[in-house]
Amino acid sequence: MSDPNFLAHFIEEPLYVIKEDSSPTPNTSVAAPVEAKDEPKPEGTIPSQETAIANAPVTVEEPAAPVYVKPLPTAGNNLKHCIILVDSSEELLEAPLKELLYKIIGAVKRNPEDILLANCRDAGKDQIEALLANNNHKHLLAFGTDVLTELQGVQPYETHKPKYVAMLKADSLSEIASDVDKKKALWKALQEMFL
Repeated sequence: MSDPNFLAHFIEEPLYVIKEDSSPTPNTSVAAPVEAKDEPKPEGTIPSQETAIANAPVTVEEPAAPVYVKPLPTAGNNLKHCIILVDSSEELLEAPLKELLYKIIGAVKRNPEDILLANCRDAGKDQIEALLANNNHKHLLAFGTDVLTELQGVQPYETHKPKYVAMLKADSLSEIASDVDKKKALWKALQEMFL
């Protein structure tokens, strides 16, 4: 049976070879794909990808319930992308300390509408993350609070710049108000950060 024409002895009708075209032409009907029947396969064979997908269990994940985070008390419109975090027993900040803060930011050409002032007393990690994620910022100052993990271990009055945000950790505003050396250290750090 080495002769390739041996089939001519068995089949007497004419045979035609139809070349398959990969793109169907208009007015051509395309037959629906035939589903493969699950027949036992010889041991050691790998099922086809279509069979594996068809036999895969379907799981539908339900959307996660939305998580609501209580917003922190804030003031200002963050016009110059500067967030200031404080730790105060008042709703936002005591009036004399707020005046001091506004003088400090005025020295670096910022006004109360240019910043976003946030009281972080008793703030949770989710609240801080939500505040930072929802407010574009290039500068962040933390007065007397250690709520940011990025500033833990950083010396006060040293500019820290992870990625694209310049951060500064400072003592509380009440300590700065009563200590001339801390005022000088803050002014020097602010000059490096803003000017």
